[in-house]
Amino acid sequence: MNGFSLWRYEMRATVRRPAPLFLSFFIPLAIIVIAVLSIQSFFQDEEKQIQAAVVDHDQTFETKSLVNQLSEEKQIKRALQLDPMTSKEALEAFVRGDIAGIMTIPEGFTKSLRVGENEPITVMTNQDKPLDSTMLTVLLDSGAKYISASQSAVNAVYDLHIKQLPGNERNQKLQEAIVTFTLFALNRNEAFEEDKVMSGASVGWKNHAIIAIVLTFIVFFIILYQALDGGAHSTSMSRRWRMVNLTFMHQVMVKQLKWWLILFVLLEVGVGIIAFMSLPVYYSAGLHLGMFLVALWLSAFAACLYGLNVQAGVRSLILASISIIGLISAGAFVPEIYLPDWLYQKETPFAYSYDVFRMAFVEQSEGMPYRGLVLWGIAFSFLALLAGYRKEKRDAYVSVFTSK
Repeated sequence: MNGFSLWRYEMRATVRRPAPLFLSFFIPLAIIVIAVLSIQSFFQDEEKQIQAAVVDHDQTFETKSLVNQLSEEKQIKRALQLDPMTSKEALEAFVRGDIAGIMTIPEGFTKSLRVGENEPITVMTNQDKPLDSTMLTVLLDSGAKYISASQSAVNAVYDLHIKQLPGNERNQKLQEAIVTFTLFALNRNEAFEEDKVMSGASVGWKNHAIIAIVLTFIVFFIILYQALDGGAHSTSMSRRWRMVNLTFMHQVMVKQLKWWLILFVLLEVGVGIIAFMSLPVYYSAGLHLGMFLVALWLSAFAACLYGLNVQAGVRSLILASISIIGLISAGAFVPEIYLPDWLYQKETPFAYSYDVFRMAFVEQSEGMPYRGLVLWGIAFSFLALLAGYRKEKRDAYVSVFTSK
């Protein structure tokens, strides 16, 4: 009964003094929102198309088709914009720094192509824009490989079939082969299928980012909340509690229960918001149980440090340091496939927590992390009680659970 009185006192204090709860909620939320917007802005800037000029000295059907296909090919178009210009216009834009490079198609390119020779297309890049220049070179090299493939195909068809045809028919068939294979190589037609694979992050990059945000928010919420809410009672208040046989050990237990409840509610609300945003969330009893256990071990971890009776700033520093290392080693920020073997750890509570949230985005999940979360939660809870008992023993207060 006395324990219930302490619980009621804690919950009443939470309602009457909601500042710690609100600050612990809004400060991490504001920091995460600012960080996400900054990262999003950075990547949007990085996704700008590379500006380049193409100077066509040949001006034939084949070269115009080549430029058109390079300009309209959907994968290249996402990263590169080719603008046809004269030599003078291209050089002026290049000097001003408006473009990253100039692609020049020499005169006689089509004629050499028709006889099976490879007249090179020259590319001049702007060294003042190293990133754009390198990307331009990579993209055009990729295009050049497909052009070379088409030339090889034309040469093979010419040697095996067209060469034996009469003169008039030979020229017509050769031109048809050039156009067919060039366009086929550039736009791939249906020969190359694009498969969207979830590389790196097993649940996809978008879902991985959501899990990272939720985990980071929950961790930094408990870091702030245990600091703001975990102040030690005054000496007079502690003596009053001891008069009814409520010790520091009881305070540790009640604090853990309160933090456990608040964390669990936050997790449920967070997943509900994600589902409300029309994201594919698979609700299941296993997901709710997993969130319940995540709240258990996090609250027990915070209560364990609270039971050591150290200053709130020191507790927060320890929690923050361990949490950052734990989240990194669990693959919460960078997917585990990109982490070295010595850094990625599967058996940490942070890794198990990541697995719980992964269940929200995977219809059938393998390797349920419940056992690991239960063991970590029980271990931290036991350590919290042990720390509280140690303090009571050090203070020479004999009665811990018994009442007179």
